[in-house]
Amino acid sequence: MLKQQQQKVNEEIYNLMITQQATIEENRVKEKKRIAQELHDGVLGRLFGARLNLDSLNRFSDDESVTSRFNYLAELKNIEQDIREISHDLNREKYVLINNFVAIVSNLLEEQANSFEADLTSSLDESIQWDKVSNAVKINLYRILQESLQNINKYANAQHIAVEFKKENDQIMFKITDDGIGFDVNTKKKGIGLQNMQSRVQECDGTFEIKSKKGKGTTTVVFVPIEKKLEEV
Repeated sequence: MLKQQQQKVNEEIYNLMITQQATIEENRVKEKKRIAQELHDGVLGRLFGARLNLDSLNRFSDDESVTSRFNYLAELKNIEQDIREISHDLNREKYVLINNFVAIVSNLLEEQANSFEADLTSSLDESIQWDKVSNAVKINLYRILQESLQNINKYANAQHIAVEFKKENDQIMFKITDDGIGFDVNTKKKGIGLQNMQSRVQECDGTFEIKSKKGKGTTTVVFVPIEKKLEEV
């Protein structure tokens, strides 16, 4: 019963995070459309007018003036094309992030990069179909990432952190590596954070491994199976 309650809470937490992310994305949509409209109606109009004016000045026939004006015209045409492409890109539906889970993870990594000095690199495999992964697995992966980052920030004194989500056959491989002070995994008492991570991986029927040595950094590797959503009857 306790496990079922915990799974229900995890589902509710994830749904709240999705709702919050949807609100953020909706505001981004409005802002990007506003910028796209300003680019198209304002900047493009002024650039087009400037190009016409320069074109009319080409009646001056000295070589230097003609060459300069043609260079300006070519540059203005390039700017027009660049801005037009930006405007179209901002209005495309494709700009929406592929999955809200990816957006949530990206926000967490962005907060980490902005709040701490350690250099952060990340890789999220685009072949992972997150819509086929259960919410329970996603919230547990998110919490493991969150807990790992907190441990690194508190204890590792790392200069670099690498985060990777990768699809391997029918599993998701999550790995986080740091170059911090490390620890002896054989002698160190497992704190509540590590115990929680192991418990979350067990809930997902996955595997959990930590590799570390003093002065050699730490690597945490998690494998969880991809769980497909049950089809509604």
